[in-house]
Amino acid sequence: MTLKAQIKGLMRFSYLSENGFAKSTQGLDAMRAMLYDPARLERRFNLFEKLAFHTMALQEDTDFSCAVLIGDSFPDKARARLEDIIKDFKPMQIVSLPPMVHIQAVKTAFNALPDDPEATHIATFRQDDDDAMHRSTTARIRAVADNMLAVREDKKPFVIAFNRGLYLDPQSETPITEWYERAPLGIGLAMVTPKGDHATVFRRNHRNLVEYYDCYTEVSRPMWIRSVHADNDSTAQPQGRAGALRPRGVRRVLADGFGLTPEMLDDL
Repeated sequence: MTLKAQIKGLMRFSYLSENGFAKSTQGLDAMRAMLYDPARLERRFNLFEKLAFHTMALQEDTDFSCAVLIGDSFPDKARARLEDIIKDFKPMQIVSLPPMVHIQAVKTAFNALPDDPEATHIATFRQDDDDAMHRSTTARIRAVADNMLAVREDKKPFVIAFNRGLYLDPQSETPITEWYERAPLGIGLAMVTPKGDHATVFRRNHRNLVEYYDCYTEVSRPMWIRSVHADNDSTAQPQGRAGALRPRGVRRVLADGFGLTPEMLDDL
């Protein structure tokens, strides 16, 4: 029997959930006001267009689907803007949900994506609306997933992680730096499960996945750009060792892997 993984992604865009944010304890009304603040939404759209969506649309392997999860109270003008941005990119679709427990919202969003009847496994991956992933990310997820399925005896879920990338901090003296993470980041992170298993890549905190699942990690090249800014919900601090990329190398990596230049990132 040939084993085949279908690739499904999820990107949360200011989704109003019952939990999952550091500030969730303040209640839904406070969270709604914070998430939908016009100035904050403008900042999120700036990051989304220049990092997250820009690199999602560059993927070399487009045989995947990706849900953009928003709340059913998402402002109408913002939704119209989001729809306009993604309208010509077929793999991506908006999924609108009421406030729910985060893990249930995630499962519902993944289930809203088309199903491949020939797939034996599902590779769920996550991406944040303010980060960028290398143009080869979905291609690598597919290649690793299919090859690991061919050699693994364990039928349990496993994880595919990319532990080398760039941090983008406009406030730093060196805005773009290279890092090797000791534990997985969420950017492009994938979990491969047998079809019918309801576990997804969001099942546990991304930093802790290696404690519970077999994990294949790659550090052969920088595979993501993590943005550091005032709206980060979690502390955006590297957990590993610094790389040695110099400005010329950074410029090459940005161009080859992300279709970007340092100048394109200046206003972020």
